[in-house]
Amino acid sequence: MGQPHITTTIKNSIRSGRIPHAYLFTGPRGVGKTSLARILSKAVNCVLGPTEEPCDVCENCVAINNGSFVDVIEIDAASARGIDDIKELRETVRYVPMKGRYKVYILDEAHMLTTEARNAFLKTLEEPPGHNIFILATTELQKIPYTIMSRCQRFDFRRIPEKEIVTQLERICTADGIGYDEGVFQYMAIEADGSLRDAESILEQVIAYSGQHIYARDVINIVGIVETEVLQGIMQSIMDEDLKGGLEIIERTLNQGYDVNQIFKGLVTFLRNMMIVKVCDGLPAFLSLTESEYGKIRELLGGIEYYELQNMLHYLLTSEDLLRGLFPKVSLETIYINLYNISKLRDVEKIIDSFEAYGKSKEKERAGDPQSYPARTDPVATHHPARQNLSEKKASDKPVEANSVTDELTPGRGHDPDAHAFIEHLKKSKPFVGGIFESSEVLVEGDSVSVSLDKRYTGFVKNELENIKKLLKEYFGREMTLNLKDSMEKKMNILDEYVKEAESLFKF
Repeated sequence: MGQPHITTTIKNSIRSGRIPHAYLFTGPRGVGKTSLARILSKAVNCVLGPTEEPCDVCENCVAINNGSFVDVIEIDAASARGIDDIKELRETVRYVPMKGRYKVYILDEAHMLTTEARNAFLKTLEEPPGHNIFILATTELQKIPYTIMSRCQRFDFRRIPEKEIVTQLERICTADGIGYDEGVFQYMAIEADGSLRDAESILEQVIAYSGQHIYARDVINIVGIVETEVLQGIMQSIMDEDLKGGLEIIERTLNQGYDVNQIFKGLVTFLRNMMIVKVCDGLPAFLSLTESEYGKIRELLGGIEYYELQNMLHYLLTSEDLLRGLFPKVSLETIYINLYNISKLRDVEKIIDSFEAYGKSKEKERAGDPQSYPARTDPVATHHPARQNLSEKKASDKPVEANSVTDELTPGRGHDPDAHAFIEHLKKSKPFVGGIFESSEVLVEGDSVSVSLDKRYTGFVKNELENIKKLLKEYFGREMTLNLKDSMEKKMNILDEYVKEAESLFKF
């Protein structure tokens, strides 16, 4: 399951008769390394083979399934890891198979071999008898010496996607006549973390508890996964600026017997799903969500930008160590409050944007535009009514002269006609890049185009540089120089200058 890049290659090699004498299967636990080794053993020893589709009913296939086939030898390197065990193996490889075409040695946890055992095994790999196939399986590739690795055909197993795990669990239950509630397998797939073996173990445990019908509540209780409604409530409290409500949800969930790590893990998964749905602008094929879960996520995404989700998720991933301290509950509450603080950064950006708008208005005012600045709207005063009253009081006491520093503020976002027209052209070919340019300050001067970018977009734009330059040349009919600038530097300069004006205005 979930390893088509490996199964296709091995099928082709069997079909062409080019079967290597040594394989190295590497990857995380429970993704099919040992299972594929046994299937390969059947493929080369099936009565109808070698065949890419072993019959699974002949004497040899049945014996391999039962673990009683004399020519398939499974060795657990975690226990049989010494030099004596490998010397015994070297003795047996000289003998021809007794019943099959090949003697297949499956060496599980191959990285556990001692140094002496590895050296002895290397000699066998260097001069292998033609009737032997060695299959080494390991979860820790870095511990396999290159001298052994270079003599094997290596296959890297991947974690199995949640959607494929869900499909397999549904298939098992359908075949066994077991009913189930919608969405129950998603919980198992998330807990299994890409391991189908772990998912099937969880399923067996749930069936033993639930009987002939699997209920969502039973799975949640057994697996210990926090319900989606709880995670949605926590995120909704952040959106609604309801810290008390969010802390009450956390307290109530802990009192129900959940561990802080389960809540933390649930938040990571929920935020990850939100971020992917936001970036993909919909439900991608690789994300396994029920209609109800998808609908809840869409409701939350209306008031948040994807970079905010990214920042929250990054903070969570770097805060896991906090839960290992002496006060895990306090740590979880602190993490939640910091997630709220991260969400408030958007308000800071609005204030900075208002600084830019203020600077732009001042530019128009100096140019003599009577409609540009009908009434003073200080960014700080807009967000702080108390300061606005103080400003009015100060203004009534004494006329305030224009501050020279503030008068020189750079105008905020605004596009000259050439820039505006080019952005519209860019959006037709590159909608996302065009959207970034539209929200940035773009200035066309002669053969040069300057773009003041938010640094979170810089990497993406740099990846598209060649395409953007081609579109520039296509639109303007000549080679254009593209200059990328950090808009935050300008914003900070504006902020510093406005603070100076505020200090002068309010005398503090």
